Amino acid sequence: EGLKYQSNEQRIIKRYATKARMDKVNPDNIKIYNKYLRSRKVKNTDVKDTTYKVYQSYMNIFMCYIMERWDNFYLLDEEVLEEDMLDIMESFMLFLQDECGNGKKVINTKLSAVSSFYHWATKRRLIKAHPFAGRLERIQNAQEEKKIAVHFLTQEQIDKITEELSKPKDSLNRYDWQDEILWRIAYDSAARIGAIHQLSLSNLDLDKRQFTNIREKRSKIVNVPFLKATQERLREYLQWREENGIDCDALFFARKNGEWTRMSKQSLTLRIRKIGEIIGIGDFRPHSIRKSRLNIIGKKNIKKAATLAHHKSIDTTVRFYTEKEDETATLDSIEEELANE
Repeated sequence: EGLKYQSNEQRIIKRYATKARMDKVNPDNIKIYNKYLRSRKVKNTDVKDTTYKVYQSYMNIFMCYIMERWDNFYLLDEEVLEEDMLDIMESFMLFLQDECGNGKKVINTKLSAVSSFYHWATKRRLIKAHPFAGRLERIQNAQEEKKIAVHFLTQEQIDKITEELSKPKDSLNRYDWQDEILWRIAYDSAARIGAIHQLSLSNLDLDKRQFTNIREKRSKIVNVPFLKATQERLREYLQWREENGIDCDALFFARKNGEWTRMSKQSLTLRIRKIGEIIGIGDFRPHSIRKSRLNIIGKKNIKKAATLAHHKSIDTTVRFYTEKEDETATLDSIEEELANE
C-alpha cells in the first residue's frame, strides 16, 4: 500500500510448463531434447547452469504448447517440419504474446531456444534442414519495448536507502545484514545480479576490496569491487556470521534442509524489491541498482561508467544506462551554454 509502480498494472506471471503438462509431453521429445542438452553442455560447460537451463525451461513451454495444440508431434517429424512448422512457430509467437503476456524481447529469446535445438539437429543430420531459419520473421524493435520497470535513483534516494539499511540489526528492524551487504556491493560495483549471486568468501580479497574471478554474463570473468565503507561493513558482517555459526562459502546464504546453502537469484531479487520499499517503489529490481549507479558515474565520466559496467562500447552505456533529459531540460541547458558564450 502506498508504493509506486512504473506500470499501471502489475505483471502477471503464469507458469505454463507445469508438471501436469510435462507428464503428457511426447516422451520421444523429452528424450531427444535431453540428448541435445547433453551435447551442448559438454561443449559449453561454462554456461550449462545458466544459458542452457533457461533454454530448457523455454523449450519445455514449446513442448507443452505443441502437446496441447499440435497433436504432440515428434520434434523431428520431417513431414510436420516441412509442411506446418512456419504456422506452428507463428501461432506459438501469438500464444506467448496473448496468453503468456510475454514482451517482444522474451518472445524472440524463446524462439532462439527452439531454433538452437533445430540447428543442432541439422548439424547432426537428424533432419534435412532447419525448419524455419531464414523464413520466420522475428519481432521487430524488441530492444525498444519497455515491459519492465527501469528506475534511475537520485542521490537523495540512494542516501536514504543506505542510511536505512545501516541501522542497528535488531528485532525491530525489517532489514538484516544480508540486505545491507547486498545493497552496498550491488550499488558500489554496478554488477549484474548473475555476478552478485556467484559471490563467495573464497573469492573475497578484503584488503584489495574486491571479489575476484566471478563468472558473469556470457561466461565473462570479472572482478566485483566495493568501496571502503562497504569493506568495513563486510568485516562486521563476516564477524556476525562467525558468531552465529554460519558455515557457507556463499556470501549470501539460506538454510535449506538443515544445511547452509547459496541464496537463490529469486530470493536476492525479492530482497532488492523489499529494499525499494524504503523509497516507496514497488517494482524495484536488481537492474535498477546497476542503472542508477552507472547513470550517476556516467554524468561525470562516461568512460569510467563503461569500464565499471564491463561494456565493450561506450555507446551501450550511453544508450541503456544513462537517464535521458526531457526536451525542456535540454533546451534550458542550451540556453545556459549560449548565455555563457
